[in-house]
Amino acid sequence: REANSFAQGAQAGPMKSWGYALCALVFSVEARAGAVGAVLHLQSKGIDKKVGAIYAAWAEPVAVDGLVVVRPVDPFGCTRLPRCRRCAMLVQQGKCTFAQKAMQAQKAGAKLLIVAMRASAVTMGLAESGRPPRLPAVGISKSSEDKIIAELDKGAKLTASCWKRQENVFGDVVSEVCVGLLAVGLVALGAWYGVEDLRSPSTAQPGQNREEIVAVEESSGLHFVLFGSVLLTVLYFFMKYLIWVLLVIFATGAVSATAVLLEPAFASCLPHLRRKKACSIPRSWANLIGVDQDHTWTEAFSEAVGVALAVSFLIWRNNETVGWLFQDIIAITFLISVQRSVRLPNLKVAVLLLICTFFFDIFWVFLSPMFFKKSVMIEVATGGGTGQAVPMVLKIPALQGDLPGQFKILGLGDVALPGLLVTLCLRHDLTRRHRRCGGYFLAGVIGYGIGLLATFASLYLMQSGQPALLFLVPGTLVPTCLIALRKGEFRELWSADYGPGEEAAEASPDVEKSA
Repeated sequence: REANSFAQGAQAGPMKSWGYALCALVFSVEARAGAVGAVLHLQSKGIDKKVGAIYAAWAEPVAVDGLVVVRPVDPFGCTRLPRCRRCAMLVQQGKCTFAQKAMQAQKAGAKLLIVAMRASAVTMGLAESGRPPRLPAVGISKSSEDKIIAELDKGAKLTASCWKRQENVFGDVVSEVCVGLLAVGLVALGAWYGVEDLRSPSTAQPGQNREEIVAVEESSGLHFVLFGSVLLTVLYFFMKYLIWVLLVIFATGAVSATAVLLEPAFASCLPHLRRKKACSIPRSWANLIGVDQDHTWTEAFSEAVGVALAVSFLIWRNNETVGWLFQDIIAITFLISVQRSVRLPNLKVAVLLLICTFFFDIFWVFLSPMFFKKSVMIEVATGGGTGQAVPMVLKIPALQGDLPGQFKILGLGDVALPGLLVTLCLRHDLTRRHRRCGGYFLAGVIGYGIGLLATFASLYLMQSGQPALLFLVPGTLVPTCLIALRKGEFRELWSADYGPGEEAAEASPDVEKSA
């Protein structure tokens, strides 16, 4: 029997890219991908329009009035800007950090910095340590910038006023509900896929693109904390360079994750193509994207879909309309693949892993500002002021009218880690033939949903990003343990062995029938 730990997981068949998996699982935070909303009122002889804007993370939501809009020669505002009085400097995102743009505008005497954002779900934060700018700054959408430039090109004098926008509570609630439903649905769906060997053992065909199972070991929780801490620290200090590495890792991971999920579907529709070799690729390329060297036609078709998703994401990732959709599709395939490929053997390992990640989340969200002056988890998860959004999150557009690039984000680790426990619960239910409403699985899913509700409530009370595992770990572990104690199965579940290699014993005809 082959049982690998997280550290050994890089040897697993199609899912070789466990560096991608660990990078994604580190991000465990629920937050709003944006700062305080603002209203930018633009006035001239030909225009009188109010557009949505977002205050920079360092800026107090102060009100300014009657500022002349100036567009410098350097459209990005990264070099020395001409002096101006009572002006609002209009620049574009890119070339340098938001803080550098604000410092240049501040030195020029501007009273407000207006940044036209090209990337969605990006907070105007500080990419480097040091004294933050004093100049208030707001971000606007590309379409709003086009309207301003069109007016300035006419030679008109354009003035801008800015004030804090009243929050859309209803839109926030609807967006959070969508995030919650998506997360709960993915936990349940991933668990259903994770016990495929019990539901339909007759469909298992050795050697046909079935990923090897990675068993979580007792020491995996500590390994996760150590690796995750090092990764977050490195990303915090070098995010402006490593953000591009994360984007490439996310895109290449889409190929292997999509292939694992879609290949069986193609094979069921076109079984004769599963036995025909389509092509071979160099070993270096196979190792990079996490696939095998030799490919059947069904594997080639599924990987082609993954490549199309990855390319679409890289091209349109900053598009506010469709970019988030490609990112979520890739994230969903990854999350389901994790619950199929990673297995908790028993409750003891689950408790050790989730408790370690519980304290990991608390430290890097709440306690890290004591050492780094800012919350490392939130800073990294929102892009660290680089102008690019970290892709290892689920994103749902916030219903905030014309506010640019506003999304609700949930770290992939907040779905995958509790999802492993829910998969264990479903596996135990099927093996012991528990009733659907009287077993562990339903209680685990409901507990996960309650944990998300607590996270959302904390988010609104604290008005800052929250460590979701603070609520999700108790929400899933506590009901599991209580039900095990009530059924008298705690000791059995604590020391069970549902690791790789047990499929033959578990997948009895009775179990298949009950599934």
